[in-house]
Amino acid sequence: MGNNKKINVLMVNYEFPPIGGGGGTTTRFLAKFLVKLGVSVSVLTSTSSNENSYDHPDGFKVYHVGPLKNKLSGTHLPELARFIFTSIYYSRNIKKVIHPDIIHCFFTLPSGCFGLYCKKIFNIPYITSALGADVPGFNIGDKRLDIYHTLTKPVSRSIWDNSSYIVANSKSLKEQCEKFTPYHDIKVITNGVDTEVFFPLKGKSLSEKIRFLFVSRLMPQKGIDTLINACGILKEKGIENFSLTVVGDGHQRPLMEALIKKHDLKEFINHKGWINLEDLPNFYRNADVFVLPSSMEGMPSVALQAMASGLPIIASRVEGFEEILEENINGLYFEYKNENALADHMADLINNPSRIEKLSKESLRKSKDFSWEKIASDYLDLYETSLNFSQS
Repeated sequence: MGNNKKINVLMVNYEFPPIGGGGGTTTRFLAKFLVKLGVSVSVLTSTSSNENSYDHPDGFKVYHVGPLKNKLSGTHLPELARFIFTSIYYSRNIKKVIHPDIIHCFFTLPSGCFGLYCKKIFNIPYITSALGADVPGFNIGDKRLDIYHTLTKPVSRSIWDNSSYIVANSKSLKEQCEKFTPYHDIKVITNGVDTEVFFPLKGKSLSEKIRFLFVSRLMPQKGIDTLINACGILKEKGIENFSLTVVGDGHQRPLMEALIKKHDLKEFINHKGWINLEDLPNFYRNADVFVLPSSMEGMPSVALQAMASGLPIIASRVEGFEEILEENINGLYFEYKNENALADHMADLINNPSRIEKLSKESLRKSKDFSWEKIASDYLDLYETSLNFSQS
């Protein structure tokens, strides 16, 4: 197909900033860099208000169906169902207004349902980006997700079977996808980071009090309880020259607050709540070390953002970090749920600020491997190939 015709792509994601986490962030920045490659991009998403469609400053159009959201920080099953039925209900109007050549669905469910419907009814090809918890078998320590995947397996399989391509954002997630559907050729295209937005603070120097940062939803997968307990261990050991900023919200907030009270950590921990994407860079720039004690990840965008901001990473040794974190190079691993090991790593960096500086330089260097320019180009290749296949 070449680049003679400007491809018109419709991205579909029930979450888009300021709603949601890494999946929405991926959609936003991929759209930005595809526009730079000459692609016409529209985004279909939900909203928490009666907000109208608008022209995004980065050159693409955002269309809303809704209001379908009650909170910016999370999505519940009824909201997912409403997004499926509402987007499909308006699909004919959406097709008439946007005229997409191809649809790019972020998350198998609910977004893939819209792609599947448009493929069957309008013969518009689509690709599916699998990003983590939407993959059957992805274990985040929440039994409700296992039940959800069991009930929705037939729909997920149909979405994947009709996709021109299925894309995983890491090698470990590809392996998880292959367990669910071994006969598909799963592509790997990683998440990226926009270094025009996320970069270190010039002339930054470490203070006596080391500043740790956690950015994520407060849900079981992300391990906020492990992190708060580790801070309690530090305090018990008499190590008090540290602080922790928690950015995010979710249904484990009461648990976090109870643990802060239990360990008497109020003066050490600052919970900032849900922060818009545009305000995030300053939190990274004013931190020294990033911590993410997850049970499992696809490829966490927040870790890439932290790296591009020059922060070392402390993470649990679980799937999803293997392409981001090199042990003792740009960060440190600890065994999942081992709060004592996490506390030891935090203490080590508190007592050895020169080590933070060394790990920081390597994080910044490694972040250059996750260029959105290359990632957008890889996706454009898939769009072109999909359209060639659909027209042959």
